[in-house]
Amino acid sequence: MHPWISGILLPAATALFIGLVITPRLEARNKRVGLVHEARDEFSRRVLTILSASARLRATPIPETLTEQRPALAEKMTADRDRWVDQLDEATRYMIDNMETFGLSYPTERGRDLIGRFVTHSRAIVLSERTIEVKADRLASLAGPVQHIFFTRRWRLITIVRSFDEFDQALVALDEDLAEQVPTSL
Repeated sequence: MHPWISGILLPAATALFIGLVITPRLEARNKRVGLVHEARDEFSRRVLTILSASARLRATPIPETLTEQRPALAEKMTADRDRWVDQLDEATRYMIDNMETFGLSYPTERGRDLIGRFVTHSRAIVLSERTIEVKADRLASLAGPVQHIFFTRRWRLITIVRSFDEFDQALVALDEDLAEQVPTSL
């Protein structure tokens, strides 16, 4: 075979192989990776929604005197607080309904377990009969560490490790709340 024929056939065969085998696989992989990143971004948005709505609820209590002296203002503030409570409800409802889309995208069992516990406990807090202020406080104490664990830069290792402890402490506080709410006599 002449050298110029092999010089043409080898690049042509390589281009054909890349075009028929490798390119479709890379495109499929890019789509899967893109979906994983979109799911994680949505999870991050929901965690930030919980943090911000909880902070607004804790920062704006409605005093009894305001209700008596300025009922129109108290009514507007109550409407805003109800809207923030609805944001918490919607964020936790989305997370519990779509947990598999973002929860299974993390490679470690510890990460998947933490997401599962966060999502189920967050939804349980929203559905509980606690006061709005207590719900906001408990949700913020769970969502803050989750935000640090999953969305802080990896080089901030001390913050991440500390956040695991904070998350566990927040779960202990939830268990204490539950123990206080359970009737002692049946």
